Amino acid sequence: MTENSRTNRFWQYFNPRNIIKELLFGWTLAEATLFIVLVLLQITVWGFGVGHSHYYDWFGLATGLMNIITVVLVAKGRITNYFWGLVYSAMYMPLAFQSQLFGEVALSAFWVIMQFVGVIAWLGFMRRDQNVENDHQDVVKTQFMTIRQWLFVVPVFIVILAIVGLILEQAGSRQPYMDGLTTTISMGAQILQTAKLAESWYAWLLFDLVEIVLWARAWTGHADPSAFAMLGMNLALTVNAIYGIIQWRKLTKKE
Repeated sequence: MTENSRTNRFWQYFNPRNIIKELLFGWTLAEATLFIVLVLLQITVWGFGVGHSHYYDWFGLATGLMNIITVVLVAKGRITNYFWGLVYSAMYMPLAFQSQLFGEVALSAFWVIMQFVGVIAWLGFMRRDQNVENDHQDVVKTQFMTIRQWLFVVPVFIVILAIVGLILEQAGSRQPYMDGLTTTISMGAQILQTAKLAESWYAWLLFDLVEIVLWARAWTGHADPSAFAMLGMNLALTVNAIYGIIQWRKLTKKE
């Protein structure tokens, strides 16, 4: 793909009209229902937090909603997820810093970079989505991991986890190894997603489950006002990760 054609492709997907189009149109009934359920779950848990602390964390709620939009679009295979992902990553950073989860701060910085990498990696691998032909929307071409890739990824993950945990412990993180676990899993999941590998959703599912524990501890440990918003978000993301596993396996089998 030449530089000129790459630029044209980028604008094809990331012009304001298409960003809004892929957010509002091209949804199946099941996808729309899932999205509504995830948003309601996020708002409900956030509401419990408001009732408990009498603090309206609107920024935390908005951050969670941005991520729900992002991950649902990822599950649908839409490249415009990287626009929403960039917005979410920038919003998440101050929340993690406020909670002294320094691994999460580093993670959000990593996410910011990977949104741009993801766009570059996906641009040449989009195809027409047969489910929404009338709306002319494209979906990413996905693939499964090979045995060789599995044998490489697992030991590298364990080594990185140990290193990150030690670094965060020295940096004064409240939960260094739990914080390091989410950092390591998410970095791996993001890389696998960027590589268009269907197994990335298993990593995202594990990440979301660990994040629920992390933010639950953030609340019980020092009554973090953002904890309920983040708990609601990660409960919603756990449901979406299960959908993502199913959807990306379908997308891969269509190849």
